[in-house]
Amino acid sequence: MITYMRCNDVSMEHIFQAFSLGFSDYSIRLTTDQDEFAARFFGPEGNTRNHSFLAMDEDQPIGLILGGVRQFDGYKTMRCGTLCIAPAYRGQGISNKLLELHKQTAISADCQQLWLEVIKDNHRAVKLYEKQGYQARYTLKYYNGTLPSIPAAAPSSSYILKEVTFDDVAAFRKTLTDCHIHWQSDTPYYATSTQEAFLGIYEVNQTCLGMVSMSAQGKINFLWVDPKHRNQGLGCALLHRAAKIQKVEKVYICLSDNDSLEGFIQKIGLSKDPIEQYEMCMPLKVDHVVQ
Repeated sequence: MITYMRCNDVSMEHIFQAFSLGFSDYSIRLTTDQDEFAARFFGPEGNTRNHSFLAMDEDQPIGLILGGVRQFDGYKTMRCGTLCIAPAYRGQGISNKLLELHKQTAISADCQQLWLEVIKDNHRAVKLYEKQGYQARYTLKYYNGTLPSIPAAAPSSSYILKEVTFDDVAAFRKTLTDCHIHWQSDTPYYATSTQEAFLGIYEVNQTCLGMVSMSAQGKINFLWVDPKHRNQGLGCALLHRAAKIQKVEKVYICLSDNDSLEGFIQKIGLSKDPIEQYEMCMPLKVDHVVQ
């Protein structure tokens, strides 16, 4: 008999067993141990055990949905951090039950929308989410590579490039109200990181012209340059200094339908990965129009 339990009522061992079994035949090989899994999925990913559910067959974990709540794109959002079912148990309605529990939990938490990411070529999963009421909102693209050895155009001496704090980046990010950044690169994702490099580039009068946030692994989480000052080498200067601080040779970035930034990333020679994802959304309240 299949039963369903909140993840705060089960052990982390059971949660990890369900995760490992559910992704045992996944197209992308996942290599992680229980401690790494817990630190990531219940850390920066933003999932919480009281918003997550485990499916059990007797004492065997066979299905898992992780959920987390935060403000995202201006709305209180429940994101599905993962959904997986053991191969032998697929096609029995377990995913539908977990998604329903996920949705009801979001409604109880007064969330205004549901959100998730799914590989575009995973047609079975995309169809499942569409049947539930999700719609593709954005397309995620992944780029990686080595930065050019010399910036295309070094910024003039009238600019000041300096390290800033997370609070500086987070405060500036809030001013970009029309800028969508996907869940795993937005400021809450790295808010507690002690290894992120934060840099800003300014005019002598302290007007901010650009900012970058880069992880210790070379992930470009945030890169912005004032439109009036683009094509002057500022973006390259920010990336080179951040990469030098982090001591990384290769960098990578995930873009969400940002043509301007994608053009810049292509121009500096980063290569596109073949895998793309949909960001899918389901509004939950008719009195709040999700844009």
